[in-house]
Amino acid sequence: MFLETTMRRNPRLIEAALRFHAERRLPPNTYVLDLDAIRANARILAEAARRVGIQLYFMSKQLNRNPQVIRAVAEAGIPRGVAVDIDDARAFRAAGVALGHAGHLVQIPRAHLPQVLSWRPEVLTVFCLDQARAVSETATALGLRQDVLLRVAAGCFYPGQEGGIPLEELLEVARAVVALPGVRVVGVTAFPCLVAEDGRPAATPNLEAAVRAADLLRRELGLAITQVNAPSLTCTATLPMLARAGATHGEPGHALTGTTPLHAVTDQPELPAMLYLTEVSHTYGGRAYAYGGGSYPRGHMRRALVGTALRPASLQRPAAENIDYYLTLDDPQARVGEPVIAAFRTQAFVARANLALLEGVQAGAPRLAGLFDRANQPLDLGI
Repeated sequence: MFLETTMRRNPRLIEAALRFHAERRLPPNTYVLDLDAIRANARILAEAARRVGIQLYFMSKQLNRNPQVIRAVAEAGIPRGVAVDIDDARAFRAAGVALGHAGHLVQIPRAHLPQVLSWRPEVLTVFCLDQARAVSETATALGLRQDVLLRVAAGCFYPGQEGGIPLEELLEVARAVVALPGVRVVGVTAFPCLVAEDGRPAATPNLEAAVRAADLLRRELGLAITQVNAPSLTCTATLPMLARAGATHGEPGHALTGTTPLHAVTDQPELPAMLYLTEVSHTYGGRAYAYGGGSYPRGHMRRALVGTALRPASLQRPAAENIDYYLTLDDPQARVGEPVIAAFRTQAFVARANLALLEGVQAGAPRLAGLFDRANQPLDLGI
């Protein structure tokens, strides 16, 4: 999906990955990140957001919640993160980076609320009155008052991500939440607010619903709504669109690695900064099989470059009901041990892959700044 773009816009990342693979310093089944490019992308995003008056919380799940990457993004100009679940919240805490938004996609379970609230996130999203009550009770017990966002539901969801308050029920629920002692309603959110259609950003009904919800809460309840959080497809190109619609906050994730759907079809300000490196394990029946573990069902993995000559080949993951122990290459020339380079949309936190961080790539002097297993533990190859 991003292979051609990476070859054209960041060929040095491919060269560096091949070099370190040849030196046996990078194992197969490894996401390789250009850490300097990620820093530059974060700076570009931060500056673009400042120009249009949007605040940013950044995501880390696409990058396997790696603490070194989290710190690099925060230091580059986006100081607060969004925790889509409890594991994200822990990752930001462990990295020493401020938690801006918690409960974005996955509600914080009640067993974890005392800990998360003690970390003082700027805002915490609640999907319903019952969750707001749980947050209020926990905050009251801790002697706190937690700022919350009400998630608005307009019927536009990805499967497995349904939830929120229908607009027609918002005022009733909001009145009840406002009466709770341990929380304060400061904003609204919805997801997804933007999607890519034919290579262009388009607003979903959720964006309009979130803006309408903020207006309702201000007008009918007199609330000082300071945050209209409109996540999904947040990148430099879409920030003006969010500002014009009335949003106040966005949440870049794939933009940090230059891998939003927009980056697949047009050159965007953010540079491609992530690729997948693996290796031919064996051949069978006229096909080659590369070590798997890092594919993603929605990743649109179709092509790869094989060997140091970078031969193009089709690349296929197994059907979703099968484990991706191996990836199939239609390359009759493939030899055991040859490197395989791919670039596709991924969510590294759900994969079984290693993570390598490179610095100095753009300067032509790459060095390995970190190598981690899937649990973000340093990986020692015994070299």
